[in-house]
Amino acid sequence: MSIENESKDLAEDEYIVSRVAGRKNDSETGRRYYLIEWEGYELKDNTWEEESNVYSDSAIGNFLTAMKRQTRGKTASLATTKKKLLLRNTFDPDTGNYYPATAAPKSSSSRTEIKKRTREVTETETESVTVSKPIKEARVGIERLSINSITDFEAKVDHVKKSIKIKYPLVRVSNNAMYNKQHPVYEFKNLKSKVQVVNEVDNELPSNFIYVDELVYTDPVQPPDSNFLFSCNCSPSADCSHACHDFHTYDKSGRLLLSQGTAIYECNQTCECSTKCKNRVVQKGRSIQLQVYKTVAKGWGVRSNQSIPRGTFVEEYIGEVIQVKEGDQRGHFYDKIGCSYLFDMDFAQSEFATKYVIDSFILGNVSRFFNHSCTPNLAVFAVFHDSADNQMHRLAFFASCDIAKGEELCFDYNGRGDGSLVEPADGAARYECHCDSAECRKWIYH
Repeated sequence: MSIENESKDLAEDEYIVSRVAGRKNDSETGRRYYLIEWEGYELKDNTWEEESNVYSDSAIGNFLTAMKRQTRGKTASLATTKKKLLLRNTFDPDTGNYYPATAAPKSSSSRTEIKKRTREVTETETESVTVSKPIKEARVGIERLSINSITDFEAKVDHVKKSIKIKYPLVRVSNNAMYNKQHPVYEFKNLKSKVQVVNEVDNELPSNFIYVDELVYTDPVQPPDSNFLFSCNCSPSADCSHACHDFHTYDKSGRLLLSQGTAIYECNQTCECSTKCKNRVVQKGRSIQLQVYKTVAKGWGVRSNQSIPRGTFVEEYIGEVIQVKEGDQRGHFYDKIGCSYLFDMDFAQSEFATKYVIDSFILGNVSRFFNHSCTPNLAVFAVFHDSADNQMHRLAFFASCDIAKGEELCFDYNGRGDGSLVEPADGAARYECHCDSAECRKWIYH
């Protein structure tokens, strides 16, 4: 059987291999089995298949390469071990557990983060989904995601990184009295408001991305055109604190007054208001010092070094602005490695199809580490200050309640933070939630 990507060539008893995620040997029979993750199926549908049934040498090769990376190059034992080998973020039907049991699938902002968007099934995806009435025992391994596509994506990641000048490197803070030498403090250098990094769990550092403080528009997406902006009606001497742009947006302390679901229209470069304008909060940037820290069960998280009153602007979601089509292509890859930092610009979704996505996998700021909670203390708002296009806006996090110093900052991946839950799309994957809230819904959908 050829390993072409066309599902029309599949027989009724053939299925597409998403990933080989494990290997085991039967000590009694001497037979070898591989753990198969099936394209279009959830992890709980994983099956162990005898080696003779897996017709994809490249899929097995990819598994061995990934296992060598996971074991940090200790390759000698891979060829001879008779123990069960499992890649991270998979499901073992023998035990009925996710592996590793304490960390996957996680609602974190680390490499196992759940997607922040619900990706609709496209025609292309539909074509790759296998036949109905699955017969797991008869599945034949046909690899859909070729090594070339992985290589192409890695090349794209490398190209994007090389195109960005590193302005905010992660550096170690010397002589910090807060932590001993065993747990040093790091920070992203040159930021106006500090972002520290501490890890009291292991020795990992969040160094697999480039920190940026402005949206990066990736071709063919172009930055908003300022020629289409419209100004407020406030006089040059006004502070824009009363019904500016038809909304009373912020109070005198700069705290948000709008209810969830209402877009924020800040003053822009065409407005004639004075420097005392109170309607320029998000565009002035974050003023709160934050700390990225390693959690025990959820990967990286974020907490504040100070108390945050309700309605306070906390941070903007920053990354690459890409088209939805590009986001879907990247999403296929992210699904394979168990992480995603895609966030739709979907405020105008009721009128128009979502056109743009922010991806902070390669380029991002501290908000990429915000975790999920079923009782969040952050709410997400669409913000307009440089764009007149309803489909091109900013995404800003505001405190939805008073937040204590040291409290983890979280938002609801399933909704907008106002308690209104976005219904999961048909066929959406679900992952166990680890938010530990008293009102935890137990599952996160994407």
